[in-house]
Amino acid sequence: MRIHRPLKQFIIAGLVLASTSIFSQSDAMMDTVCAGSQEYYKVLKTEGSTYEWEISSGGKALYGVDTKSDSVMIEWTTTDVFTEEYVKVTETNKYGRSGDPVQLNIIKYPVPTAIISGTDTLFDGNTGTNKIKIALTGTSPWSIVYNDGSNDIDIKGIESSPFTLETRSLSNPPEIHKFTLVSIKNESGCAGEVSGVAEITVSPPIKTSKIFHK
Repeated sequence: MRIHRPLKQFIIAGLVLASTSIFSQSDAMMDTVCAGSQEYYKVLKTEGSTYEWEISSGGKALYGVDTKSDSVMIEWTTTDVFTEEYVKVTETNKYGRSGDPVQLNIIKYPVPTAIISGTDTLFDGNTGTNKIKIALTGTSPWSIVYNDGSNDIDIKGIESSPFTLETRSLSNPPEIHKFTLVSIKNESGCAGEVSGVAEITVSPPIKTSKIFHK
């Protein structure tokens, strides 16, 4: 099952880039993005000004850079690890005077993944199982939603992988209980891909009939 990555818009308001700008590179701000996402960035436009954008190597401009626009759309490339990126802009007014660059520092989170697996055999009415494992990638903590065959169940704040999913006592019928993943997110809200299935077999109680004498 594939979870679509969200397309967020970050409108960076309040960055008035005048020729007498009080901002400098040391006043850099911070933002977060998900790897693989496309994000919109903007400054407040000054009539007659042009804007020179600089993007770190982990991003690719889709539009706005070549035209020296007051806004850009950036695609943040996929990655398996946490990276630090940035977007920087320098305004030049209609008189040819350039202001100090303004920089937005960005933490790019890898898209998480989760795979569920495991098998076990239980006796009806007995204890649950601890044989279901969920392998997670990306940056912790993670939040997952799994389905136990009847309900979607939410677990937050998972710190390590693999994660052991402990179930309640299961009954027969049904004979086989299937556990699947519905979704996964990391702490910054980046949604990822889930796959796999865990199957738990439940043996019904043995009810031996009375003894017949023929």
